[in-house]
Amino acid sequence: MTSADDREPAPPAEGPAEREAVDAESDGVSPVSSAATTSTEAVASAEGGAASLAATPSPDDESKAASPPDGSSSAPIPEPEKGYAGPGHRLAVIARSLSLSALLAAAVALWVVFAFGKAWVPPFLEKNLLGMPERMLMIKTTLIALGVGTAIGGALLVAAWRKKWGINAVERVLWFLSPLLLLPLFPQVFRAKPWVNRQDVLVVLVLALALVAEVLAVQSLRSIPVRVTRALEWVRQRVPAFLKQHGPLLIVGAAVVAYVAFMSFYNIRWHHKLRTHNFDLAIDNNLIFSAMRGAHMQSTVSFGDKASQYLAAHAKLGQYVIMPVYALYPKPETLIVIQSALLGMGALPLFGIARRRVSPWMAVALALAYLAYYPLHSANFTESKYLSLSGFFVLSTYWAVERKKWWLFAPAYLCASLMREDVPIGLAVGGAFLLLSGYRPKIGALMAVVSSIWFVILRFVIMDNAGSWWFPDMYKGLYSPGQTGFGSVIKTLLTNPLFVLNEVLEKDKLLYVLHLLVPVALLPLRRWYLWAALIPGTVLTLLATDYKPLIGFSFQYAMHWVPYVFLAATLALGSMLAEGEQGRLRARAVIGALALASATLSYNYGAFARRADSVKGGYFAIDFGYSDDERARYAALLRVIAAIPADASVVATENIGPHVSSRRYMYAMRRGIYDCEYMLAARNELDFEQTRQLFTDAVKTGKYGVVGRENDFVLLRKGHDAKDNAKLIQDWSL
Repeated sequence: MTSADDREPAPPAEGPAEREAVDAESDGVSPVSSAATTSTEAVASAEGGAASLAATPSPDDESKAASPPDGSSSAPIPEPEKGYAGPGHRLAVIARSLSLSALLAAAVALWVVFAFGKAWVPPFLEKNLLGMPERMLMIKTTLIALGVGTAIGGALLVAAWRKKWGINAVERVLWFLSPLLLLPLFPQVFRAKPWVNRQDVLVVLVLALALVAEVLAVQSLRSIPVRVTRALEWVRQRVPAFLKQHGPLLIVGAAVVAYVAFMSFYNIRWHHKLRTHNFDLAIDNNLIFSAMRGAHMQSTVSFGDKASQYLAAHAKLGQYVIMPVYALYPKPETLIVIQSALLGMGALPLFGIARRRVSPWMAVALALAYLAYYPLHSANFTESKYLSLSGFFVLSTYWAVERKKWWLFAPAYLCASLMREDVPIGLAVGGAFLLLSGYRPKIGALMAVVSSIWFVILRFVIMDNAGSWWFPDMYKGLYSPGQTGFGSVIKTLLTNPLFVLNEVLEKDKLLYVLHLLVPVALLPLRRWYLWAALIPGTVLTLLATDYKPLIGFSFQYAMHWVPYVFLAATLALGSMLAEGEQGRLRARAVIGALALASATLSYNYGAFARRADSVKGGYFAIDFGYSDDERARYAALLRVIAAIPADASVVATENIGPHVSSRRYMYAMRRGIYDCEYMLAARNELDFEQTRQLFTDAVKTGKYGVVGRENDFVLLRKGHDAKDNAKLIQDWSL
């Protein structure tokens, strides 16, 4: 027996107006319907503007916070509309059904081809290398699958007609299955070898894949069969109340712990593989260690005997925030763990903000996408950077603003402001956004004013008075004629914006932005007022004209973007959910596209795959293995440096320097010897700047004598007996 809902819709009783209404309803899954929905959303967005921020569920209303805006925690899943095949449209329904059925069959067949293909797939994807017989076999397989699919679709339509289900029911099921059209692409994008060192190629392909996935997801969600809807509701009603309430937070918490443990372990291993450097880990370790000894903002590693000028380069006042933890174990490994912990813990305030604006499970998806974000992984492996540490405090600041937890806002905002001299720029922009949107305008005004004043005082008064450094030259392409420095750059920004825009709109910079935005499905671009989230990163990275690392996603500078990109993604989803049923449906589809893009790119270029050719930290591809030779080499280094007194001054070569940097006076040999008490060198680290010449002169003159040698390491002491120097000169070909 057939229910009224499942029968073919009756013809309209009256004239053309009623017929048009029925026709519009019958096209619920057609491309026309999709376009109409998109148009509606565009109008809603234009009308809402920045005011849509206030239209999202108010975090001040605890009763609203208990009911997520998309209703996924408590409200039943709405049944989809019926009636895809209206009068006069049966032929269209049949055509769409046969087309979908054919394409789905072809998709399954091609998935089998690529999923079980082996050696031929990587060269085929990378260089289109495939023999003609194999290529023709793939084409024949596709054509046969299309025919089989068409036959299956026809059989389903005939069965539906005979059993009086309604042919619209067939189309509905096929649209529900339409995301399976992407099946053949999964074994292609989740096969790492073809995409090694092809990040700029894959990110564009994934963008296209995510956008198509979003469109198909919208159609699928509109077409959920009634039985599937009821089954989902049945399952959800049987989920324990404890898991409904606390499950999302438990998942995010477990993911954060796993992230911190993973990153701490492998970053420390990278350090023990002797792959960290004087520039940068030794600088930060020596800097904070010296501060503990009363030598504030002094780095002998980077500035040698002019260590007090370090403030001219960076104002890393964030060292005083982490110093209580560092003091428990003042070693480079502590800095490594602190960085991993703070980067991972950034998911917690992000989840806290998202949970108040979107459903709990959408908030989970955003938090997991943050932890899987491959630019975040690269920042984690870029040794020790206070810019990387700032992300947690920035997100915590906005979480405290969201919750009106002013007792938490004050320390979070203070810590974020102290991390590094450029972090206040993002805080000032965020404060201005809060003010102009009318959401927390008072605290927003305070943040904008205080952050701006602090940045100006710190950068243009305190740091300029400490000396000069080369950093302004990163922007020298924007210097006004006859002038240099940041002041000259600002004048160009104010007087010649089109010239500046031309400098920004370069291929490499646009690809860099794609690396940052594609993993979040371009969400920050979908509302014009959220473009404000791109201002800090644009100013601090895209305006650079002469320093490539600033626009490399594998460097820590991506952290100028990361907190704001994910905050904007959260607000964009919240605004969609506030637009009614169509907005909620679109938001669910976007989350699916985001999950796909995030997983694909993280698999290929993130750390969790643990491939030697996946994640990069700065310039270097990270190798996750630890061979017996590397283990023995590190043990040999520890035995050699055990002879150095804790308070002795040391000059060291590049990769072993960080291991002796927990002392007041530690220097990089590439810049000089500095009359240190001890010299520590590795044979394979001599060919770097002036290192070989300086080391050779010190050994041949006998000013330093060999104290100990093991493996390819040597320790020399000033004034020590030089009887073993000749052997060293011979063995090392000095």
